[in-house]
Amino acid sequence: MTPITFVRETLRMAAGDLAARPLRSVLSMTSFAIGIAITTVLVSMGNGLATAVGQILKSMGEGQIAVTPGRTTGIGGQRRSGRPIRLRYHDVENLKFPPSIEGVAAYFDLRGGGASSYRYSISFSPVRAVDGDYLGVRQLPVIEGRWFSPLEESEGRWVTVLNEGVRKIIFPEGSAVGQWVEWRGRRMTVVGVVRDEANFAYMLFIPYRTVSEMADGRYISGILARPAPGTPWDKAIADVRRTLSGLAAFDPADVQALEIEDNSKFTGQVAAVTTALHALVFTIAAVSLLLGGLGVANMMVIAVTERTRELGLRKALGATPRGIFFQILCESLVILSVGGGVGILLGALACASVGYVPMSVTYRADVRFDLESALVSIAGLAAVAILAGTIPARRAAALPAAEALRWE
Repeated sequence: MTPITFVRETLRMAAGDLAARPLRSVLSMTSFAIGIAITTVLVSMGNGLATAVGQILKSMGEGQIAVTPGRTTGIGGQRRSGRPIRLRYHDVENLKFPPSIEGVAAYFDLRGGGASSYRYSISFSPVRAVDGDYLGVRQLPVIEGRWFSPLEESEGRWVTVLNEGVRKIIFPEGSAVGQWVEWRGRRMTVVGVVRDEANFAYMLFIPYRTVSEMADGRYISGILARPAPGTPWDKAIADVRRTLSGLAAFDPADVQALEIEDNSKFTGQVAAVTTALHALVFTIAAVSLLLGGLGVANMMVIAVTERTRELGLRKALGATPRGIFFQILCESLVILSVGGGVGILLGALACASVGYVPMSVTYRADVRFDLESALVSIAGLAAVAILAGTIPARRAAALPAAEALRWE
């Protein structure tokens, strides 16, 4: 018998034996398919969550230092008795920071107003006046239109860039660029939309010089600083304190003079959470694969035990141990092939039906079917099932014909 004929006959006999026990075969294929589908969905969802978390982290100000003026330490170490720190915008604008600081952006916050368009409105929507360096320091993605031009900034024109959250509220039906927004009775032309998760979702950004017509913006609300690549956080913070202390005449060692927040610890925590999330997803997927493989192996053990007499009769009629071994193994492979194909199809349909998982007002985790992960899952599950199926196959091949024929 040629190898091709041997393989063909072995597969035919394996398929016939599986068809003779339809309920058990269907249940085994179903358990295998469900394991593949669950693993595919979990891995796809885990990858989507990790990507979304990384995007949110970047938009929340990854690698930046937030500085808010405070009060100097007063008599008896009391903060309330100290002198308030006030920083002028023009002084900060012309201030030279050391090379450890890559960029600095001052801002001024306005509250107490709501934004409205020609049709929709929101009752509370703060305004942040920013300078030209703000976009670069924050590294915000511009998703529609553009940022302020230098001419618009220098002339203090009535233009605005919306955060994506407020854009969805007051312009839900189309693009906001080129439309007008009213805030405190002032109409501003929308030139762009950004995605900023660190701030209030319904915030508007305007050029810093524009705010002078609405409030006293001589003194800033805060500063954002971005350390140069490779600069330790402690050094960057110390340089910011020392530079601003010369401007506002306070002791750089006075920690109450400036409220400084950095996200170095937060960055590490998010990375740890993302790693733990991946570990959890892959652990659950591995357990699902293992259970599916053990299900197939269990079915094959039972099938061999129930067919001991049949296998002995085949041996008595001339079947070789190798033929018996490959027949049992081929039955496992048929279950793996059919169940794996169905599992991939179910996983793809499940990913398409889920689509995405909302993470925030503007971010979502896309659940995209990953064929590579599905194939890896099938390979892992097949290895478990084949390894476990080899044991009953070897047992059946080694069973003496005389002993098998006496089996009851």
